[in-house]
Amino acid sequence: MDRSFGALYNKLTNLFHSNTATSSNASSIPEISSSLPLSTFFDRIVPMTTTSSSSNNQQRNASRISRQISIKTDDHRISNIGDLTKQQNKIEERHNDVQPDLVRNSSQIHYEPISSIPGMDDAEFRRRGKEMIDYIADYLKDIHERRVTPEVEPGYLRPMLPKNAPEKSEAWDDIMKDVEQAIMPGITHWQHPRFHAYFPAGNSYPSILGEMLSAGVGIVGFSWAASPACTELETIMLDWIGRMMALPVGFLPFDPNRDNKDSDDDDEDDEESCSECDEESREDDLHDSIGNGENNHEQQQTRHIGGGVLLGSASECILVAMLAARTKKITSKRQADPLMEDGQILARLVCYTSKLAHSCVEKAGLIAMVRVRQLAVDEHFSLRGKTLEECIRADKEKGLIPFLVSGTLGTTSCCSYDNLEEIGEICQREKLWFHVDGAYAGSALICEEYRYIMKGLQYADSFNTNPNKWLLMNFDCSCFWVRDKFALINAMSVDPLYLQHKHAQKAVDYRHWGVALSRRFRSLKLWFTIRSYGIEGLRYYIREHCRLAKVFASLINKDSRFETIGDVTLGLVCFRLKGSNKLSQKLLLSLNDSGLIHMVPSMVNDIYIIRFAVCAKYANDADMHTAFSIIQKHANDVLAEYRAQRGGRQSSSNDSLDLATKQTANINNTEFDTTKSDETINTAALQETSIAPTIYPATKVRANTITAITPHHRVTFEKPITNLLKDKRPRPMFVRMVSDAKLYYPKRTTSQLSRQSSLITPRARKRIQSDSGHHTTRSSSEKYLSRTVSILETVNSDEGELDDKQ
Repeated sequence: MDRSFGALYNKLTNLFHSNTATSSNASSIPEISSSLPLSTFFDRIVPMTTTSSSSNNQQRNASRISRQISIKTDDHRISNIGDLTKQQNKIEERHNDVQPDLVRNSSQIHYEPISSIPGMDDAEFRRRGKEMIDYIADYLKDIHERRVTPEVEPGYLRPMLPKNAPEKSEAWDDIMKDVEQAIMPGITHWQHPRFHAYFPAGNSYPSILGEMLSAGVGIVGFSWAASPACTELETIMLDWIGRMMALPVGFLPFDPNRDNKDSDDDDEDDEESCSECDEESREDDLHDSIGNGENNHEQQQTRHIGGGVLLGSASECILVAMLAARTKKITSKRQADPLMEDGQILARLVCYTSKLAHSCVEKAGLIAMVRVRQLAVDEHFSLRGKTLEECIRADKEKGLIPFLVSGTLGTTSCCSYDNLEEIGEICQREKLWFHVDGAYAGSALICEEYRYIMKGLQYADSFNTNPNKWLLMNFDCSCFWVRDKFALINAMSVDPLYLQHKHAQKAVDYRHWGVALSRRFRSLKLWFTIRSYGIEGLRYYIREHCRLAKVFASLINKDSRFETIGDVTLGLVCFRLKGSNKLSQKLLLSLNDSGLIHMVPSMVNDIYIIRFAVCAKYANDADMHTAFSIIQKHANDVLAEYRAQRGGRQSSSNDSLDLATKQTANINNTEFDTTKSDETINTAALQETSIAPTIYPATKVRANTITAITPHHRVTFEKPITNLLKDKRPRPMFVRMVSDAKLYYPKRTTSQLSRQSSLITPRARKRIQSDSGHHTTRSSSEKYLSRTVSILETVNSDEGELDDKQ
C-alpha cells in the first residue's frame, strides 16, 4: 500500500539520528509537516543528507532511501510502496492531497545511465559489424569446401544450447563461437555450387547491404505517413521491374501515357485526357481490364488503375489475388441478386489451376474456403483451354460459381508453361479473374529472347514473380502486379482511426494491398541491386544459367542410361534413370545422402523425375561436369546393387542388364565430348535396351495382390503423414519438392507412389479369389482391401514369377 512523505520523512529523520548520534548536525534536522511537498523535500532534506556529515555511511543511506521513492499520479497523490498497514495508509492519505512539481522532481530522480545497460554500444557495433562483413565474405568465398547438406538428425540443436535464456549478457565472441559450432553444422548451404535443389535463392552483396540498411533504420512502412520514402521507393521499384520485363501497361504503377504530365493538373484536364489515354493503352495492352466481372465496361472508361506491391512470397501473392477475386465475385453476385447471402455465394465458388501448379494455390483455397480444381495437363505438361472450358461447363451445370483461374508461367515441377492465351480468352469470356504465377520464370522476361513465354499475359488480371529467386535479391521479395488496385483495397481495407492520416487521398497505403499490416523496407535491396548490376548485368546472369542448363542436359543425353523429361528452356533440367521409378528414387536418395550434391524430385504424369536447377551465382561449366560425374558414380552403384539383387534369377531382361553393365564399365573410362550433337542419340532404341523393366515401382504392398484387387485401375496406398513423422529411424537428407504426401519420405517406403500394373500370377489370383469367395472387381475392391492386407506377406514367393513375366 501507499504511504505519505510525512511517514517517509519521519523514518528518514530516525535513520539520521541513529547514524549521526555523534555528529554536530544531528540536532539540526528540522521538524516538518506530514503534508510536505516533494519539492520542499528535495530542497531541504536531500542537500542535508550530503552535507550533514562526511561519513560514507550517511551518503549511502540517503542514496538508498531516495532510490526507494517512486512517483505515482493516482488522484494526484505522492506515495511510496512500503510496509505500513492499510489503516495507516487511509489516515495518512487524507493529509497528502498535494500536487507535486513533476518537472523539477524528474531532474532529481536517479536513473541508470544508458551506457550501463548490458549489450552492444556504437563503438563495438562498428567493430563487430566489420567482423561480420568479413565472416560473410569468407563464408561465400570458401563455401565450396563445405558439405552441401548437413549430417544432423532432427533435434540435434536442443542439447547444444542451454535450456533457459541467459540471465546475464554474454560476450559477442562466445556468441559467434556457438554460431560456428552449433548453427553452421545444421545449415543447408543454398549458395553452394553443387546445390541444385528447388530454384535459385537470390544473393548478392548489394542486396545484403540493402538488408543491413533496412534493418538499421528500423522502420515499419505500413503507410505513406509511417515512412514516405519506404512507400514511394517501393512504387518506383515495381514500375522499374515491370518495364524491365515489358509487362502490359495496365500493370505498371505509373501510366506511361502520363509520365510527362504535371501531377498537379486539375481534375478537368485529367478527365478530358482519360478517354484518349485509355484507348492508346488498350492498343498496346489488348486487355486493359480483363476479369473485372460485371463492372468491366465501367473500368474501361476510367483512368489508369494498375499498380504493384512487394510481398513476402508467391504464396502470399496468390492468396491476395484469390481473396480479391472472391470479394469481387461475391459483390457482383449480390448486386445481381440482393436476396443471396455471402455465405450462399461462398459455398458455391470454385477456382481452377493445373495439377502441376504450386501447392500454395491449394493452400490459398483452404484459407479462402473455396473449392480448388486441379486440372490435367497435356503431353507437354501444359494446361490447355479445352480442359478448362469443359470443367467450367460441368461446374456451372452443378450450380457452382467459377471465379478465378491460376495459370503458371514455369511450373515448380518441371518449368512447363500453361497456355496463357487459350486460358485468358476463356477467362475474358466467362468474366473470371486470371492470375499468372511466374515466381521463377518471370525473371527471365528481362531478356528479350525469352519473352515468347509470356504470350497471353495481356489477358491476366494479376501477375507475380520472385526477384529473390533469379534477380540476385535476398529472400523475401515477391513482386505482385494487379490491373485494378481498388479490387485489392476493397478486399483488404481495414481503416482504424490510429492508422489514418491526412494524405490518405493522395498517397498509397500498402497496408491495404496485402494480409499483413507491418511491412519491411524491401525496396532498398531492389534499388541497390538493380543499380549495382544494371539491367545488362542481370541479363547476363540469367543467360549464363540457361546456357549451363543446356550443358548439363547434353551430358545427360550422352549417357544412354538417362533421359531428360520435358524441354530445357531456362535453368532447370529434369531427368531420370531409364526403367522403373524406383531406380531414379534410389539414385536420388544415394546422391543426397552423400552430401556432395543436393537435388529434389518431382512427379509429372506418374513419372518420378530428378530436378537439376542451376542455382549458384558463380556456377560454371566445371561445376556442371563435376555434378554429372557424381551422378554417374552413384548411378553405377545403384545399378550394380539392382543387378546383384536379381543375379540369381532367370529373367528375360538379363540381356539388357548385361548391356547396362557393359555401358557402366565403358562410362568409367570415357570422357564425354560436350560438343557432340545430341541428334546422334536414338532414344527409341535406347528404351528397348533399358536396364530394367519399364514398370511402376513395386512396393511393400505386393504388386500381384494389388492387381488382383483392381487389375485395370491405378491405386494409391498412402501412409498417414503423422506416422511418417514419428518414425524413429534416421531420416535421409531428402526434401520434398512440393507438399505431396506421396513424396514426403521415400526412403521409408515406396508405398506412397502411385503405380499401375496389368500382370498377375495365377497363384495370387487363386489365393485372393478363394479368400473372397468370388471374383474381385473394381466396385468391390474397397470391401476386400482390408482382408487383402492380412495376406500380403504370404505372396512373397510370387514376386519372382511376376518379375519373370515382366
